Amino acid sequence: MGTALVTWQRTQRLSGGLVLWCCLAAMRFGAAQDIEDMVEGKINLLWPIHFSSMPLSTPDKASLETPEFGAELSRIGLDCFRRYRDFVLPEELKIDKKYAAEFAEADHSRVNLAFLRWQKRVFTERTGIQPDELSGRGESAPKLKGIDYSWRELYDNPIYKQLLTRFNQIARLYLKRTGYDARDDLPSKLRIFTWVEVFDKGDAQKPWARTDGAYAMGRYFSQARKNSLKFNFEDPRGINPPFGKTFSHNAFQGNLIMFPTWLSHFITPNMHNSSQVCFGFLVYPPDGDVLDWEEDKTGSLEVPSRVSIPLSGYKAFPQGDRR
Repeated sequence: MGTALVTWQRTQRLSGGLVLWCCLAAMRFGAAQDIEDMVEGKINLLWPIHFSSMPLSTPDKASLETPEFGAELSRIGLDCFRRYRDFVLPEELKIDKKYAAEFAEADHSRVNLAFLRWQKRVFTERTGIQPDELSGRGESAPKLKGIDYSWRELYDNPIYKQLLTRFNQIARLYLKRTGYDARDDLPSKLRIFTWVEVFDKGDAQKPWARTDGAYAMGRYFSQARKNSLKFNFEDPRGINPPFGKTFSHNAFQGNLIMFPTWLSHFITPNMHNSSQVCFGFLVYPPDGDVLDWEEDKTGSLEVPSRVSIPLSGYKAFPQGDRR
């Protein structure tokens, strides 16, 4: 089996892409051939999923930031989550009866989703950007009387500004590799909304996707014990065989991943007693604009490559015997 076929099989598992074979490429050839004896063909991987993973603050790998960077962000996120869960959320449920009824019927993701709703309002108070500008789906994050919507420990910390800088740099690289032209397709300034999720033992996240006009989505696991969480995404081709696949990525300490917003994904239950901390983020166009789905290059990505076939490896068909 040749290299081209191996590459194709790997891409199939990751992307569910459709492959056009324009020549016979899955043959093992011997010595290199002269260019005059070769026929060149093309392989085109259509509509693959661009999933990117890198170490941002991993202790045992070369990373852009130090382990202390991730440890400090984890401490800030964990402290605020516990304060919200223990003191703020009970007050929200007393005030907002409708939301309290929805919360009572919700699944194991409900505390992190409630925390996300609160963080949207915090973001609004700091930036003046309304919550409905963070989603093309019109999700609300009401300002409830008597609830404190401040998070100075994060927003006033230089480490938060550095985190946004890293998200911006990595997002631009991801989008460039997806097919966006840095000058013509991307604005000079991106709007990045980030939020914190905490997974205690047994906590998980149900499948969800965001078709709301963002360029891309990412997650930074600032605190993730080995084999504690798996980030899984589901086959967008549907559930019928031979599709219906699930790709599983083992999150690790300091790991940053990026993927299309429309990709349905979930996080498996935390298998350890320690808390795992994740910073999610969405990358939007500026000024409240949303990206039209026709302009989303993550859904039309193609990966072309070329392959050469030695003429000496094939005999010409006799005239009238072309099969």
